[in-house]
Amino acid sequence: MQHAEGVTITASAPAEYNDCDFFLEVLRLEAGKSELDFDEALNKTAKNLGIDISRPPTPAQDPHTSICGSATTAASNHARTTSTGSYESASTALTSRTSHEQLGTSLSGQLKKRTSHRRSLSFSEYDKYLVETESQQSKNLGFVPPPIPAEPAPSLFSISSRGSYQSIRNGLKTRFRLRRIKTASSDDFNSCICCRDDFRKTKALHTLPCQHNYCDACLRTVVTQASAEEAKMPPRCCSKAIPGKVIKCLLNREEQHTFMKAVLQYSTPWESRIFCPNTECGEFIPKRAKIDPKHPFEVVCRKCRTRACSICKRAAHAFGQDCPADWELDAVLQMGEKSGWRRCYKCRNLVELTQGCTHITCRCKAQFCYICGAVWDQMVGCPNYCNGEEELERRRMEEEAREAELEAEKAAREEAEQAEAAEKLASEKRTQESEVLNSLRARQINERDRFDAFERKMNWLMWTRHGQTKLDLLDRYGELQSKMKDRHARTATHLEDRQVGAEMELRATLKQAERSVAIRLRHMEAYCDGLGRSASGDNPARTVTERDLRELGQQYNIRDDLERLHQSRINVMRDKQAKQMEHLLVRQEDELEKLSTKQADEVLALEDTFAAEEETFTAVFSERRKRVSRRWVITEEIERKKLETKYGARFAPMAPLGWPDIENKNSGPLEDVAE
Repeated sequence: MQHAEGVTITASAPAEYNDCDFFLEVLRLEAGKSELDFDEALNKTAKNLGIDISRPPTPAQDPHTSICGSATTAASNHARTTSTGSYESASTALTSRTSHEQLGTSLSGQLKKRTSHRRSLSFSEYDKYLVETESQQSKNLGFVPPPIPAEPAPSLFSISSRGSYQSIRNGLKTRFRLRRIKTASSDDFNSCICCRDDFRKTKALHTLPCQHNYCDACLRTVVTQASAEEAKMPPRCCSKAIPGKVIKCLLNREEQHTFMKAVLQYSTPWESRIFCPNTECGEFIPKRAKIDPKHPFEVVCRKCRTRACSICKRAAHAFGQDCPADWELDAVLQMGEKSGWRRCYKCRNLVELTQGCTHITCRCKAQFCYICGAVWDQMVGCPNYCNGEEELERRRMEEEAREAELEAEKAAREEAEQAEAAEKLASEKRTQESEVLNSLRARQINERDRFDAFERKMNWLMWTRHGQTKLDLLDRYGELQSKMKDRHARTATHLEDRQVGAEMELRATLKQAERSVAIRLRHMEAYCDGLGRSASGDNPARTVTERDLRELGQQYNIRDDLERLHQSRINVMRDKQAKQMEHLLVRQEDELEKLSTKQADEVLALEDTFAAEEETFTAVFSERRKRVSRRWVITEEIERKKLETKYGARFAPMAPLGWPDIENKNSGPLEDVAE
């Protein structure tokens, strides 16, 4: 089931997202009837009464996407100049730059010097274009680009084609052949990320900000494609733009000129781009660094020297002819015609006469009559012999009539506003006194309270389930830790028993060695005691040699060193046993630490899951709250429409019903929840 935009609740969702409970406890719908059925019936009733059900509001249009604001511009900049004999007359000059020309000035500035006088072009415009593009992308997308992967990512040439496969195969063969011959080490080669060919480090390989290496041919192909297609400008690798210094050292002067022309064209907004009107040329015309005062609205193609109009983007108009697409000029001319302004026959500027004589001297030194616009004669004056006083009187009467008309319109508007305010007060009073609307508002308040109680109840259930899940996890790991500690204790006891048994066995072996040495020494002493004795009876004569005496002395030495030797062996064995016990304890501590780390990781993962569930819970109930509020508005409109049809009077809309503060509601005590 779908609850909110981007929030999908499956059939195995927890009980907090159960729609049936929401339908029964909050909406009080009949069994088997869903919220969708209720909304369809409500919309059908509203449609039968002639109520237009508005769709959900859409995002407002971005004001920056509009090319121009309004076509009825009523303001202009007045440049006042004095005239001969007219002390307070003024000349109203048209602006030299339209709104079309003022767009995109931060990106499409022309190079200050001609490229033909340089060996290499300046890439400052390209750097500005990169900064503007990155800021625009971050503003539109609103997210930080992902980090660069550790392994090289495939470029735009790494596609599953026969040519790329053949190049990879040839590159692998070359690598294995060089490895078998061992003529050079593999560390002396770098490979191009596009063609996969190997190059020695001494040969130029361009390293881009994403740490990928490109050879000259592949990188030139990337730059050429970016110059030809606007979608690939600026040239990128791994979503990172290639720096201007890399491109500058790669291209020759002609290629640099072509690339910078493409940068200037693509950095200019599409609505401000001007192309040569000559069908045989069609070259892009960049913006001008300076405005020609004689032709302020014309641009010149650098290739064929054809003039174009910067407003309508067609061929330039004849001298003195206005551009039909200049809506600002039309608006100013209409305003000037209503205000009685006169246009200079020479420079085509508007002139306003506030008081004084009708002899006008424009700032372009042209002289003409303000009444009829004829060229002023120095001998005769106005060739049509216009009467200035009559004209000024006529203008004064027209101004008074216009002011009277404005006052009448203002009075009518104020009267309509007063009537509307009175009607509004009356409709608000009827709404406050209506039993039907008051009963509807009471039902809405009860539904809001039920919604609030149901949300707090479901929130409490979710918190309880989260707490129980966390307790179960901690109990399970506590049991695992207890079992592990018991097993460790048994292992340590078993190791101690083994060590004690080994020591007892070693001591028994040492006792046996001592007895053997004592028996051997007793026999040797008895043999050596018969030194110089003669034979008697059956016993032969004993011959004790010097060797026997040395061996006897050695046995004495062995007997004297035996205790120290035995003690050293015991100490060595005890050291080994202590190291074994220490290793065992370290291993057991590592196991306990790993278990604790695993427990902490699972607790963190569980808390992340809980946070995601809480966000989903908030999104679900926020969407439900929006649907309930929209349903309240439709129901109120239906009731007001019925009352207006019944009584023939207008009823004002009721004040919107607010919702409790979500933060205070969620942070409140759980005891407030009634189940």
